[in-house]
Amino acid sequence: MELTKNITLGVYLPGTSIIHHLDPRTKIIAAMVLIVLLLFSRSYTTYSLIFLFTAIIVLFSGIPPGYVVRGLKPMLPVLVIMWIFQLFLFKTPDTTILFEWWILEATEAGLHMANLITLRVLFLFTVTTLLTLTTSVVNLTDGLESLLKPLRMIGLPSQELVMTLVIALRFVLILAEELEKIVKAQMARGVAFDQGNFIQKTKKLFPVFLPLFIGAFKRAEELIVAMESRSYTGGKGRTKMKTLQMSRADLAAAVVIVTYSIILIYVIVTVEPVI
Repeated sequence: MELTKNITLGVYLPGTSIIHHLDPRTKIIAAMVLIVLLLFSRSYTTYSLIFLFTAIIVLFSGIPPGYVVRGLKPMLPVLVIMWIFQLFLFKTPDTTILFEWWILEATEAGLHMANLITLRVLFLFTVTTLLTLTTSVVNLTDGLESLLKPLRMIGLPSQELVMTLVIALRFVLILAEELEKIVKAQMARGVAFDQGNFIQKTKKLFPVFLPLFIGAFKRAEELIVAMESRSYTGGKGRTKMKTLQMSRADLAAAVVIVTYSIILIYVIVTVEPVI
């Protein structure tokens, strides 16, 4: 059972591609723009354009498409459950009933909503994953701090917020490794997680998640002690070893993002949604 092989969120793959060399602020803003556009997309036409643009980014990043898709594997059970819920529970007044099962009705509107929500989650995850795959933790932290720096004027501790976000991102991989060790230890003791009904399988998970949470709290406590022993006081008075600077490639990327956003907004406004 290799859990860490299928986790790509928070992993950085060093490279020499155009996307890797972009300023982290450019990539963060571009990812935020794409996420906002995704939230307003409600037709298959817009998602087709988003898929095309995402595929181009993957191509220019030099990251194998199979590695990007691999990160979606742990999400498949959740996506399937979400798709089924939308299929049977989402309804509109004048929708066509596709089929009935017991007291549930699958409607055409529910099918379209299930497809759109699933695509939205998939692209949200892919965009976020591409950001972390092409940006190191240090650059990602510096970029977020630079973008949130104006919030210090209103008393918001931007540096502490960014540090918390980055630590949470790193904990995804740490917890995945810890979960893999615990599952393998339980399987070595004869626990068969793939046997039994739903209730029996659920009971088998308690010996897994309990030490996982205990280990997470222990790691968090160790991190707090380490920061306090080093007299960490937040971002006040801290300086950077490397200063972020925009290049011509960032300007070209900004032009591409703006042009693409205008085209996609036009399509969102003019193309009728499927539901």
